[in-house]
Amino acid sequence: MTAVPLLEKVLDAHGGRLAWGRVRTIEAALSSGGLAFSMHGQGSALLGLHARVHPHERRVALAGYTGHGRTGLWTPDRVTLRDAAGNPLADRDFPRRSFRRLDRLFRWDALDMLYFAGYALWNYLTFPFLLAEPGVRVSEAPPFPGSGGGRLVAEFPEDFPTHSRRQVFHVDEAGRLLRHDYTAEVIGRFATAAHLCLASETAGGLRFYTRRRVVPRFGGELVLPGPTLVWIALDDLGLRFRNQA
Repeated sequence: MTAVPLLEKVLDAHGGRLAWGRVRTIEAALSSGGLAFSMHGQGSALLGLHARVHPHERRVALAGYTGHGRTGLWTPDRVTLRDAAGNPLADRDFPRRSFRRLDRLFRWDALDMLYFAGYALWNYLTFPFLLAEPGVRVSEAPPFPGSGGGRLVAEFPEDFPTHSRRQVFHVDEAGRLLRHDYTAEVIGRFATAAHLCLASETAGGLRFYTRRRVVPRFGGELVLPGPTLVWIALDDLGLRFRNQA
């Protein structure tokens, strides 16, 4: 990949490649909701969960998903719901294909919600280092007038588990993420959004965004103040590193 100076600045602002390479898991208390979930019958599905993200393995576990003692497991090609003993209750291979069905415009089941939550959380908690993964093409664009900072434009491979192939990341002058523009294609090609980062904190020397809000976006610049399509709250962040027992 051709070096992009702004990307290198952003990577450094979030803790750097060396520290990121040592991470084994990221854990946090997760609550999330909003219109995008309630309109699909899943308004309370992501409240009060414990998330464990394996960033280098593309794997996410959501403890408490669909009930006490249950766990939802996400990988790009399979989602599974397990009981407290680890027995599978439901699973689905190639879960993204499910969203091609017309009825998914109006209602999701628990495995649909698990797929969306899993890939989205994996993307959000691996930023900006997912932009340095093989096959991701990144270029730099000037900031919108008067906004300062800059923009990274990413083109993801077709098989990459993410919202859409083209995404734009707006960063401030220190290299921290302000806004993330994408189309949530599993919802629909009409679902253009601006994802606002409202607060962040560091854990293990790496920076993560702990308060987020997603609102509608039209074209490149028109961002509406509402409604809130998705809100995300992450608390009690913790990391485990590869050299830990």
